[in-house]
Amino acid sequence: MSEAENHEFETEEAIDDSKRYLSERGPFSIQAAPEWKGPYPVGTFDGKKVVSESWDISRLVDAGNDEEQVCAKLGEMLELAASGSSENRLQMQEGENGMRVVHVWFGPNFHLFRHSHPAGDCTYLIMAGELTMGKRTLKAGSTVFVPNQMPYKFVAGPDGVEVVEFRSGGRIPGKQGMRIEETSLDAVQKIIDDYRANQHLWKTPPTFSDTGHVKPHLDR
Repeated sequence: MSEAENHEFETEEAIDDSKRYLSERGPFSIQAAPEWKGPYPVGTFDGKKVVSESWDISRLVDAGNDEEQVCAKLGEMLELAASGSSENRLQMQEGENGMRVVHVWFGPNFHLFRHSHPAGDCTYLIMAGELTMGKRTLKAGSTVFVPNQMPYKFVAGPDGVEVVEFRSGGRIPGKQGMRIEETSLDAVQKIIDDYRANQHLWKTPPTFSDTGHVKPHLDR
């Protein structure tokens, strides 16, 4: 048996042997990289529908805003956000403690609105580009740990940013997966205006980990 054939045999044997092991998150598994899913062109994503069906907007409604107006304004924001970001699900395990891994690209200067998730603790690994959170600018290789339900936001760098989100366990039954934490419709409108000002820079990288090779802010 050649060295290559022997290596292949050992690999298959190891995979077969792994069937004896079972985690609370499931058995051994391999997920090949999915086909790159780019952003939604403006006009092709129903942001208002997603907000009304899937978001907790109580903070803005409780502040005295009309619910229909809140849904409309957030829907406008989300439609624009969907044109400057891309989400690719890499691993989605079922169960209370299932591990969920998602790759997300945000375009140059993308302002991620303040929000929270009642869906478990989360670690972000910055893969390419950079982001600014608070007063700190974080480059590739940096990580951010966000405890369950903690509000957060950030701004993508001038080349955009790619992050991998690792989230496990902790989903709170009966709560929506996304809670908007912006405090006023004026703040939401400011984000919308910011999106419109940066749309011309949102050039999607060809595939995973290509952010940084595409530099739209340098194009003339």
